[in-house]
Amino acid sequence: MVLSLAQKILKAKRTVVLFHTWTVTRELLAQAIREKRSMDLDVCVADSGNAYLGHPKEYHDKTHEPFFNSMPLWEAVDALAGSNIPVIVDCKHGNAWPVVESVVTELRPERCLVHSFVSELKFDAGRAEGEPDFVSEWSSIATLRELKRKFPSVTTTASAKWLPTDALTSDKHGTLLARIVSLLKKNQIDTICLNVPDSTFSDKALGLFLREGILAHVGVDHADLTRLSQLYIGESDSLEFTSRGVLL
Repeated sequence: MVLSLAQKILKAKRTVVLFHTWTVTRELLAQAIREKRSMDLDVCVADSGNAYLGHPKEYHDKTHEPFFNSMPLWEAVDALAGSNIPVIVDCKHGNAWPVVESVVTELRPERCLVHSFVSELKFDAGRAEGEPDFVSEWSSIATLRELKRKFPSVTTTASAKWLPTDALTSDKHGTLLARIVSLLKKNQIDTICLNVPDSTFSDKALGLFLREGILAHVGVDHADLTRLSQLYIGESDSLEFTSRGVLL
């Protein structure tokens, strides 16, 4: 049986740190492959249907930020296909799922962590006044469940947004967290991005998900790692701080 990346991490009982980036350049990709680290691909589609690396037009319309200067999607996939490093495949648009499936097929499912913002994990408590909602980036958790059915060795990653900022530190949110864990387990989700302050993670919080075989993502650039001895998936915006040779 081919193990998914999440299963390998759980079996090895060793935390790994993966790379997070919004911009993929040829130089950065070559370095990640050469150093046997990992890569993050934000998969999106334009109104024309053409696939590219980046965020949806809606994101840029609402934030007024320029489009990211990433390399062509399929050029990046071709380069990664000749390597054996883990890849976060982040579906940034609800219409991009067919493209995501093609990327997973090219790269092999057991290398891929497929991530999406999940509509069932959209909350209001942590949303700042006037903070925009990028409607096009949300997908149903059923979409991830169906992906797992098609690719049993893929790692599925659900993302929440606007949870209470004290979701992991206040006992009053126990019922809410239990509902989230139940939803993830029911839909065979392997890892979870809670998108709460990374400094609020603790072994207690990690254990809540680990008991069900679910790994939480922690941004290591802003977390207090001295508080974390339980297993998790780390993410860093700096390639130099990420793990090497995870799948080798």
